Formats: sequence, structure tokens, C-alpha cells
Amino acid sequence: MREWSYRAIIVATALLAACASSSGGSRTSPAGVSSDLVTTSEIEATPVQNAYDLVNRLRPRWLTVSGTRVGSISGGSVRRQMIVVYLDGTRLGGIETLRSVTASSLKSLRYYDATRAATVLRDPGADQLAGAIVMSSKDR
Repeated sequence: MREWSYRAIIVATALLAACASSSGGSRTSPAGVSSDLVTTSEIEATPVQNAYDLVNRLRPRWLTVSGTRVGSISGGSVRRQMIVVYLDGTRLGGIETLRSVTASSLKSLRYYDATRAATVLRDPGADQLAGAIVMSSKDR
């Protein structure tokens, strides 16, 4: 009887581990919504005027910078990290520029963390990147 109990525990543990690892590392919420992408259907279903309000309502974590300051090893100046914003491949600036983009003109928005942004963006600029919001308009 005791051997059977151990086997049952081992099988149950293996099943739980398999279920936990089946997500494949994707960044989706329980409802199946990507945490790094805002789709056309989400944009159309959200009654806001500009891209800042859209992001603030749907993906507010995109607007926050963890570890707000970065310093240099040599003791030089301390620069603030920033989230850069792009529209159809053109750099607009920081997150405040989202307020100037009409939400209804957008097809999608994608968020890249600092590491991914540094490899994906054509013009990351000299700023210390905390991340990037890349928008595609309906015109493209």
C-alpha cells in the first residue's frame, strides 16, 4: 500500500509539472490576450481619444520604468531611462508623444523590453532605453 502511495504522488507531481510548463513561455494573460501586443480589435473596442489613454487603459505596465535611474561605472552623470515611441518606423520621442496620436488611426501597438528594443529598433538614439512602444497606423 505504501509503495502505491509513493507512485501516486510521483505521477501527480509529474502531471502538475507538465501542466505548469505547457505555456511555452508565451506572454499571454489567462484570457489569451498578449501582454506585449494591442490588436486592432482591442483598439476598436476601447473608447479613448489618444494612444496614451489606450495604453494606460489596456497595458498600463508599458508606461512604467522599473529602476528609474541608471548610473555609469566611471561615476559620470546619471541618466534617466526612457521608453521610446515609434510610429510606422519613425521615432516620435518619449511616452508623452503618445498623447498626440489618435487611437482610432492605429492598427496595432507592440511593446519591447529594453533588451529586445536595442536589437529591433533602427534608431534607438543615445537615451538609456527602458523599452519601446512601436505603433502601426491603419494607413500602412
